[in-house]
Amino acid sequence: MNNNQRPGGQPRPGNNGYPQGQSRPAGRNGYTQNNPPRNGAQGNNVPRNNQQNNIPRGNPAQNGARGTYNNNQRQGNANGRTANSRPANGRPANAPRQNYRAPAKRSAEPQKIKLTAEQIEINRVQRQRERYYAKKRRASAIRTFISRFIIYLVLVVILSGVTAMMFFYNLVRVSGSDESGYTYEIGGKRSTLRYVDAVRDGRVYVSFSDIADLCGLAVIGDVDDIKYVIKSDEAETIRFLTGSRVAYVNKVETRLGADSYYKDGKVYVPVDFVKTYFKGLNISVDSRKHTVTVDRVITNLGDDGKLPKNTEAEYADLYFLLQYPSTVDHIDEEEAAAAVPMPELGFLTDLSGYEQYLNPGNTPEYLTLVNTTHNLDATYVPPDLTSVVNTRNDGRQTQQMRLYAEKALEAMFIELKAAGYEDVSVTSAYRSYATQEYNFNNRKQQYIAGGMSEADAYAATAAVINPPGSSEHQSGLCADLHNLPAADVAFANEAAYTWLKENCWKFGFILRYPEDKVSITGISFEPWHYRYVGRFHAQQMKTLGMCLEEYWTYLGNK
Repeated sequence: MNNNQRPGGQPRPGNNGYPQGQSRPAGRNGYTQNNPPRNGAQGNNVPRNNQQNNIPRGNPAQNGARGTYNNNQRQGNANGRTANSRPANGRPANAPRQNYRAPAKRSAEPQKIKLTAEQIEINRVQRQRERYYAKKRRASAIRTFISRFIIYLVLVVILSGVTAMMFFYNLVRVSGSDESGYTYEIGGKRSTLRYVDAVRDGRVYVSFSDIADLCGLAVIGDVDDIKYVIKSDEAETIRFLTGSRVAYVNKVETRLGADSYYKDGKVYVPVDFVKTYFKGLNISVDSRKHTVTVDRVITNLGDDGKLPKNTEAEYADLYFLLQYPSTVDHIDEEEAAAAVPMPELGFLTDLSGYEQYLNPGNTPEYLTLVNTTHNLDATYVPPDLTSVVNTRNDGRQTQQMRLYAEKALEAMFIELKAAGYEDVSVTSAYRSYATQEYNFNNRKQQYIAGGMSEADAYAATAAVINPPGSSEHQSGLCADLHNLPAADVAFANEAAYTWLKENCWKFGFILRYPEDKVSITGISFEPWHYRYVGRFHAQQMKTLGMCLEEYWTYLGNK
């Protein structure tokens, strides 16, 4: 058997898949194996398509025995071409590779740029320069911060030094050195007084002896009990028990805001007491400059406030203010006590330290009647106001009352709490004339805004708020106390009210505006309003069933 033949006599195909000695027929594009076109140009008699050459494209069995090739029988690469066929890129299979240039890829890889030594040096210098300037900027910022911080510290030290100097300066002034004392000018005569002598218990003092010399008052008595008399037909008097708060104005006992004292042959009393009770004087106090000036009132000054030339000064009359009526001066406490005996008090706690305040005796001072027919002057200020310990702790300003009234109120609260009523507190006490005026006018305007006439609004307001000058709150002898968010008649339903109504007299207080006395007092029922009169008079009024107006009439008739 020939090597070129297969078993069975069939010829063995050559290397190109065709019978031995036969070349490849025209390819797919109509070119022969050995005559490919150059540069894409067509050769002579090149067919344009497969149909013109009747080149079969399918199985030889389907196309007949024409000696054509079968595409599915191609050997070689994956595209079905033979080893001698031309590849798709146009290079012959046996072409030398030294002249071959690979086609460009879709995306070229980034090429690394090789820097020269000069460029590397430039970059290095540039980085050094950037680091230098960054370091320089940081150093500049640090220096700026440090300098500003030092300036701030210097300012803080300076301000602290100034504050400390001011503090110690004020401390030295308060310490009572002669340099920080008070300067007095009384009737043109100048004198000085050390701070510790000029200010006691927070009150500025003045020499009443110097004022007596200015006014030509007569002096009677000794160091412990000294009386000054105005030389007039009435012979009005003022008397001081030195070393105590007790004073008598025209035989009516009153109390100073602080103790009077005797020093270097002179009697010193609080200046506010003199301003309140001694009329016919001009008294000015400058607490900032530490000066007190006292002069007599001149009645013939010109429109410019100066005395005309060649004119002798005419002075106003001198007199002591009779704030408390003399109709109650003659009360005989023993006779009254015999008619109405004092019952047992039955306290739950020891109140012996408060007894002098609960029972000041037959002192008409605390019987001051204040209402629409008995007014207080707009300039009146109680001389011995003190803070109320039992002020409600809800952010409001601490209330004030006169000393004896406040101490008696403290004792009543001690006993009230011992009885189990711990939620009652003081919501209002002393009110100035200006404050009462504001409250009254504000309520009146509310009524007018609601459609009332001026007269009707005034009457409606006066039924619930005392007109200015007629309010007991200005006297410093009364207080509003309850356990409600605001004063209301609903307090009468509280057990604490029942206790107060039955026991307040033991501490010198009365229910000022009872429900059954509205027609007499002219004020609607106020279960929260309690007035200090002293135990003796409070017990008398409770036993007799009288309000203050009725008790005044009762005393006057006696």
